[in-house]
Amino acid sequence: MSFVGTTSEAGSVGVTRSGSLFYAPLLENTSPPPQNTLQGPEWVVRSRDLGASWTKLDSGGPTTGGLVPPWMSIDPHTSRIWFATTLPNLCGARISWSDDDGDHWQTNPSVGCPAQGGEKLLEGPPPPSGPSPSGYPHVVYYCANTIDVAPSNLWCYRSLDGGLSFSFTGAFPDPSPPAGCTENHPSRPGVAGPDGVLYFPTELCGALGVAISRDEGASWQFRPIVGSGLEDIYTSGTAADSHGNLYFAWRGPGALPYLSTSNDHGATWNAPLMVAPPGVRAVRRVAVAVRKRGEVALSYLGTTDGAHFNGYITESHNVFSRRPRFWSASVNDPAEPLVNAADTETFGDRFFYGTDTIGPHGTAWAGFHCAKTSACPGRRIGVVGRLTKLGWPKP
Repeated sequence: MSFVGTTSEAGSVGVTRSGSLFYAPLLENTSPPPQNTLQGPEWVVRSRDLGASWTKLDSGGPTTGGLVPPWMSIDPHTSRIWFATTLPNLCGARISWSDDDGDHWQTNPSVGCPAQGGEKLLEGPPPPSGPSPSGYPHVVYYCANTIDVAPSNLWCYRSLDGGLSFSFTGAFPDPSPPAGCTENHPSRPGVAGPDGVLYFPTELCGALGVAISRDEGASWQFRPIVGSGLEDIYTSGTAADSHGNLYFAWRGPGALPYLSTSNDHGATWNAPLMVAPPGVRAVRRVAVAVRKRGEVALSYLGTTDGAHFNGYITESHNVFSRRPRFWSASVNDPAEPLVNAADTETFGDRFFYGTDTIGPHGTAWAGFHCAKTSACPGRRIGVVGRLTKLGWPKP
């Protein structure tokens, strides 16, 4: 585990082809937590020594993030770093990117509207039925909900020039709820497959499904995954490997982490696997990442006593086998937990989401934060963890 510095309500991690490690956000202002979540500036930081030291980058700031934490991600194919921060009026985002390990950045100062409900930037190749991008090999999407506290649509904007300009995709990936069912966010931003098809998770009254678009968001089809038991799925809960296999991870029955996979481009889904290690009683904020086919890493906050949460990473190299094996560990010493269960889940010191990634050398990394515990008294500090493989049998 590595401490980064004062942060806000999210923990995003990424690794470039060079092996450089990135985390966001580093939060700089004069207000103490939790009031400082309403102010900026927020930055991306880089480490070239496995998290032992960190360098602040000129990542398009300074900015004012408002109530929504920024999104940072790194594409595994292009190694481009993306950093999206909410505009002060919560209408749209400032999107920055770097193609040289964070040394230099470009910024689009205003993209889309709105910017709530967990914004996300994703990218992928153009589908066969869609227009091809120019100046950058991937189609880029920015998505966000209209409002957090009431039912709303998920708005997505598409860029065909590497982020220089964006336009509305043309349709919402939100399914119609059945009678008597109302969800604040029936759809969340998901992932682009290697064929450019978009796969977004849908949630309606305990049912998990998938919204699929083969035309860059101009139209959507909806299919079920699990009929009941869904508690929550987050913006970081979807992944796709280079073969087109899909991985959805969420908090399900018993407040535990579950993983389901699809080998046929979302048409059917394998039975969910509960992936928490023995002793974990409940989790928060499940994220998933993949590298090779069947090689998956999940991260989440987990509790063994109901009073404190630790940062867990769970990894498998053979998730498609008849009996997949999962390895798990807490990145922090459980005697010094990251989060208190009694802390409010509404703004302030909440952990809104984290992301994880598998680096080019196969190491699983995850982003967390530590808030007002013995490990970080009176503060909210960014945390990066990695799952080491000492003593592992080879898969």
